[in-house]
Amino acid sequence: MKKVEAGKEHQQLREMLQILIRRFGLLEKEGAQCCGVTLVQSHILFEIQRAKQLTLNELSASLGLDNSTLSRHIQGLVERNLVTRTQSPTDRRYVLISLTEDGEKYENDITDQMNTYNFEILSHIPSDKREQVLESIELLLQAMKNSSCC
Repeated sequence: MKKVEAGKEHQQLREMLQILIRRFGLLEKEGAQCCGVTLVQSHILFEIQRAKQLTLNELSASLGLDNSTLSRHIQGLVERNLVTRTQSPTDRRYVLISLTEDGEKYENDITDQMNTYNFEILSHIPSDKREQVLESIELLLQAMKNSSCC
């Protein structure tokens, strides 16, 4: 791997990203809880609600998790009656994952809590700078998507 000399901007970006990750509690990994489910399970519920129904492969690609890790988390959600697995009517090799009625309510509660948290965060940013912050985060996400690292 080619060694890149880190300049001031590179160091500042690394520091800011590491602090951001810590503030969101992401160092706690799978043990971290969000609203009574792990962070991974919270992301699973969010993605299913957005799409209404996903295959394991689609969900795996969306979350960047391998199928075995994802299956373990989904099993926990099935046991709590938050998601269901049904065989695809068009291709028996695929299982479709969707939210149960309880799962919908649960995800809506998580959404309400996250909206409250996000509202609080944005309230500490001057209103004339909020769009700039969101645009900057979007640029960062796109740059990360296009990056070949990690």
